Order: sequence, then C-alpha cells, then structure tokens
Amino acid sequence: MRIILALSLMLAGVAFMPQPAAASLEGAWRGTGVVNYRGGADKLRCRVSFSRAGAKSFAISSDCATETGRYATSGRVVASGANRYFGLVQGEGVTGKVVIVQHGSRLSVSVTSRRGSARLSLSRR
Repeated sequence: MRIILALSLMLAGVAFMPQPAAASLEGAWRGTGVVNYRGGADKLRCRVSFSRAGAKSFAISSDCATETGRYATSGRVVASGANRYFGLVQGEGVTGKVVIVQHGSRLSVSVTSRRGSARLSLSRR
C-alpha cells in the first residue's frame, strides 16, 4: 500500500512539473524542398521569416526560387500542440494550407493548394 501511495505522489509531482518551453519559430530560416504541380515537379529553395503575431501565432513571409521563377508568399500559422503549427499562406493569387512541425532548429513544412503541393526542410540562418 505504501508503494502505491509513493508512486502516486511521484507521478502527481511529475504531472505538475513545468514543461520546457517550445523553441520559437521567430526569426529567419532557409532550406530546400520540392514543389509538385500539374505536369511536373521542381526543386525549391526558400528563405522564410517568422514574426510573432500573438501568443500562439506567427506571421510568415517567404521568398522561394525554382529553375523557372521566383515566388513570394505570406500568411499566418497558429500553434496547435507541441511544436506543431497550422495555417494559411497566399501567393501568386493562390491560397494554401500549411503544416509546420518543429524539431529543435529544423522545420518540416508541407503546403497544399488547388494548384499543387510543396514539402520543405528548413533550418535557422
């Protein structure tokens, strides 16, 4: 019985310990990926900036380049759990859904729109 009580108290203490804060998206990032669209795919290089827009949200601004051109997007993401963000980005007259997963100083980014999709891996500049 004492062991159960001791384990219960230990687990309760762990449950109420402060959790470390998630690393912030804020700042400059860069990386590469692939954009897929009707009829093909291109390698993509991007520079992305995040600025805090609220307690759990960030504004996004990006400049990306492929062999066929340059593209600028902007938008906003909101934290939806531990190191996960969801939101919308706009560019070239198209709106896309973005999902970001943060792994320390690296971001995995996925964007989908009616014109195609993109996957990127970003790191801090």
